[in-house]
Amino acid sequence: MRADRVFAYGAAAGLLGDLLLGDPRRGHPVAAFGRAAAAVEGVLWRDSRGRGALHTGVCVGGTVALGALAARQVR
Repeated sequence: MRADRVFAYGAAAGLLGDLLLGDPRRGHPVAAFGRAAAAVEGVLWRDSRGRGALHTGVCVGGTVALGALAARQVR
């Protein structure tokens, strides 16, 4: 199947799922990420650019790793 069709089908399925299910009342993924990022910041925070870069790397790297793991599970 062509990539543009895969994207279109995925986008349509996502839109339909959002219309049917909406946002969760509890446990929203964005809120969970915010809580996790705040917890990491509480541990790593220092008034330094290096620590800020480390915080960003941990948060972004963790998100990418979870996304890669999820993508691997559906293959």
